[in-house]
Amino acid sequence: MPEKKFIPIVFFLGFFVSSSSFAEEVDPNRKTTTTASVPSWIGEFKKLDEKELAAKKEGWYVTGLPQIGNDPVSGKGLGVNANLFYNGTKDSGSFEYTPYEYLISAGAYKTTRNTQSYFLTLDAPYFLDTPYRIKAFVGYDSNLHNQYFGLGESSLQPLSYLERNQPDGRMHRNASYSDFESGNSYITSRGYGREAVSTQRNHEYQFQTTYAQFFLDKTIFKVFRIWGGSEVSNNIVRRYDGTWTKAKDPYFGIQLPVMEDVSSVSQDVQDGKIIGEKGGNLNYIRGGIAYDTRDYEPDPDRGWLIEYNFNRAEKLIGSDFSYLRHTFQAKNFWQPFPKYFEELVFAQRVLLSKAEGQVPFFEYRYLYTIDGPSGGLGGLNSLRGYRQERFLGPVIGFYNFELRWRFSSFELWDQFFQISLVPFYDLGRVWDKLSDVNTVGYKHSRGVGLRIVWDQATVILMDWARSKEDNIFFIDMGHTF
Repeated sequence: MPEKKFIPIVFFLGFFVSSSSFAEEVDPNRKTTTTASVPSWIGEFKKLDEKELAAKKEGWYVTGLPQIGNDPVSGKGLGVNANLFYNGTKDSGSFEYTPYEYLISAGAYKTTRNTQSYFLTLDAPYFLDTPYRIKAFVGYDSNLHNQYFGLGESSLQPLSYLERNQPDGRMHRNASYSDFESGNSYITSRGYGREAVSTQRNHEYQFQTTYAQFFLDKTIFKVFRIWGGSEVSNNIVRRYDGTWTKAKDPYFGIQLPVMEDVSSVSQDVQDGKIIGEKGGNLNYIRGGIAYDTRDYEPDPDRGWLIEYNFNRAEKLIGSDFSYLRHTFQAKNFWQPFPKYFEELVFAQRVLLSKAEGQVPFFEYRYLYTIDGPSGGLGGLNSLRGYRQERFLGPVIGFYNFELRWRFSSFELWDQFFQISLVPFYDLGRVWDKLSDVNTVGYKHSRGVGLRIVWDQATVILMDWARSKEDNIFFIDMGHTF
């Protein structure tokens, strides 16, 4: 129906109309600075308030803690995450305006479902007191239970299963994920004279990636950032087809050895719907432009981030696939009552992304913005009430809203902590093509979270989210957006 179609950017920006203007936002209660040593490319809107400035450390310091994670796809996890910061000295012109001069992060993480992650990163805003920023990442990730429920709008179908996984069983529609898993835990018959199989791993595949990324951006006129970067990665996909597992007998409930049936990935490969079933090398060039007036990037109180970027995988630079992704993103952070209730922040984000060309199926879930990489639709980075990457498609769109109320701050062992309560709401969906973008058929989730901000730049996240399919609890590092 044509009357339901909108220009995507105009449609998504409509969510932001009530928030604030696009003008550079400066708190009238903040003291302005006329110090000549302040670099000319740093906007006054980035100046820390008096409380934050008083708590900011000089020189080098470390934050590190055991990383305790929880995700229904990855499982319960344990690891370590260490951050080494350098803040410079108070006589530096940029000290009052930047979260840090250098950040080196390292982490190692493993879960009960054999998900593994190891990484090392470097981030240097205003590198060597210039308007340039450098980021570099190297890492390795492995997940034995990546989700795949089809590609495009077909992946939006509600979960359904047959009673005890039998062909003559009653069909259950609009199921919760736990009931869907329980239904598929039984052996299923493939018909007379054929061996019974398991469908427990029908919607899963194994994915392993080793990667290195480099990123450079330049601040122009205080509020604009032009950036570019590159990435090389080696990706391995394995499927569960024909592997041995244990499934329940539908009559007696005992566990029996059985082979996995043909997976959804393999079926869609056979039908010519997807490519990339074995993985491959993916090498990218990427770049973009952003309007950025956020006051404090790790934990903003006010400002906008609006960006467009492209991500190009190209055979000429060693990639096994060639494709192009366009991404538009806007974030807004707004204090509705800065004079009377400055600890209350409305945070919003909208993202719309389109991929075209020879896109391997596992890349539909890979988004990259000026703030770094994130997953597709579903999970902690987008639609929190659904499993990680539950929905995949050539076009992805989603919206997030958070009310961040910082209700407590204290010092402990010479460390400064702030605690926020964060109710949130997410919605999103995927489409087969850009012209299909409309206002119907969205998936919704809601929940509440807690944020512990440690020495201003380290954010510990705990979120509980609910949707029609699931109730999910997350523990992780950093804001969702």
